[in-house]
Amino acid sequence: MPRGKFAGVMGAALAGLLLVALSINSPRAQNQDAGSQAGKLYGQAMAMLKDSLDNKTITQALALLEKAAELDPDSEETWTQIAWRHWMLGDDMPKSSGDEKQARLKLFEKGMAAAEKAMALNPRSVGGLYWYTVNMAAAGEMRGILSSLSMAGTLFGNMSRVDRRDPYYLYGATRRFGSEVFVRVPAFLTAQFGFKPEYIEEDLQMNIEKWPNYFDNYVFLARVYLWEKNGQTALEPLDYVLSHDPASMPEERAENLRQQGTARLLWKEITGKEYPAR
Repeated sequence: MPRGKFAGVMGAALAGLLLVALSINSPRAQNQDAGSQAGKLYGQAMAMLKDSLDNKTITQALALLEKAAELDPDSEETWTQIAWRHWMLGDDMPKSSGDEKQARLKLFEKGMAAAEKAMALNPRSVGGLYWYTVNMAAAGEMRGILSSLSMAGTLFGNMSRVDRRDPYYLYGATRRFGSEVFVRVPAFLTAQFGFKPEYIEEDLQMNIEKWPNYFDNYVFLARVYLWEKNGQTALEPLDYVLSHDPASMPEERAENLRQQGTARLLWKEITGKEYPAR
């Protein structure tokens, strides 16, 4: 091959290699790679959470989710999951002492911060607003301000906004939230927002009719009955939860198992005995 032609071929080859190198190291390529890694981490975390919701698994999944958020901070769903799982960890912690309350408060504050990032990415984020509000309520309880009129107004107002966006979010989550606030704040306060025991019961019964295999709704209904000092009636939804297969709703098997644990505790609180003894 003539020297000039050889030099031209080599020059073209070097130029091609240079273009490949530049494309590999370009910001766009790096962002795509980071996004791919974040997606894999998110998928791993969600697979873990689908299998189990014990505290060890939640903690490990949270670490993966937080790493995914570092790699791809523009994922609304990742921030929503981080907010949700921080609340879940805090909700399972004891709250008898001041130190325990402070530890719970830190988790709820982290949950609020993550939810705020989800809402910054999407101002109409359903999950972001819901878990921001749940963490806010939990933090308010630790600060002793859950029963304030201003906080109650914010909580119920936010849940109304979630309902307008998606009334079926997480199998009727807003109705469960309303029932939980109802049993934790003074009756005169919830009455100002139109809440009555029969309305709460009706909402949860409607949830159960629509999603009969999702155990959370039964447990929340039992809490309302217990608040009404009607322990024997509370045993009915608890018995359903404890006598049915958590895999009856396969996609929520882990959550159903978690609620069975809560139902056992409530059963013993009411009867003083282990299920199924009365």
